[in-house]
Amino acid sequence: MNTRVAEPPKPGSDHDGLLVTNMRKAFFPGTPNEVVALDRVDLLVHPGDFVTIIGSNGAGKSTLLNAIAGTFPVDRGSIVIAGRNVTREAEHTRARLVGRVFQDPRAGTAPSMSIEENLSMAMLRGQRRGLRRGVNGNRRREIQDQLGLLGMSLEGRVSAEVAKLSGGQRQAVSLLMATIAEPRLLLLDEHTAALDPKVAQTIMDLTGKIVMERRLTTLMVTHNMELALRWGNRLVMMHQGRIVLDVGQKDKSGLKVADLVAKFHEVAGESLVVDRMLLD
Repeated sequence: MNTRVAEPPKPGSDHDGLLVTNMRKAFFPGTPNEVVALDRVDLLVHPGDFVTIIGSNGAGKSTLLNAIAGTFPVDRGSIVIAGRNVTREAEHTRARLVGRVFQDPRAGTAPSMSIEENLSMAMLRGQRRGLRRGVNGNRRREIQDQLGLLGMSLEGRVSAEVAKLSGGQRQAVSLLMATIAEPRLLLLDEHTAALDPKVAQTIMDLTGKIVMERRLTTLMVTHNMELALRWGNRLVMMHQGRIVLDVGQKDKSGLKVADLVAKFHEVAGESLVVDRMLLD
């Protein structure tokens, strides 16, 4: 297997995508319960890259996405998105650049609001809102057009409360909300893991279509190694808060699940038998 361990980005590298440099994050620092969740993480993602991220439980995958999104401050290092250093910016400020879909279909939407109200808010992300009508005729038609792309017949249900949708429909709306304003970075945190296999495949197909058509720079965390190999042009493996493998399209296309398991054994020195990475 021709693979390489990730190396720190070189000075002068293209920052128009995502640049993470020497990032560290510890929880409960200075106590007996201290956990180093991210340790000297360097990651350069070029515009349009679709990077799948795998690793065992506790490897730091979701923590990496949370740090990039600004869910909490990092202890050290920097985060640059589309040429803008957002390291010290609040999560709501970074939201102008970042779209995100969570594992739980309920997490990315306002359940008591209608589909069109949710999507209208997403369309206005990063804009000065002021006092104006939430959903006007032009915006409603645009929302209906966008919903039609999902192929779920939701364009005729724009007034329905999101809480009344199925899990798959709700996740499809979450995906549309995360991408409708065409963010500079899309973060997908195991966004199909809570769905049954058929619905999960539908959501992944929609994801691939939207990412390709809108040329979105994307990070997708998954436990499913087959999914990680099938999607995207690049694969990253994490272990104990560090990136231990970074594979580009050429090498990735020739990899199989057994190769990834072997690589994990090489860097971790432990078995994956009880881990969801194999159970999936």
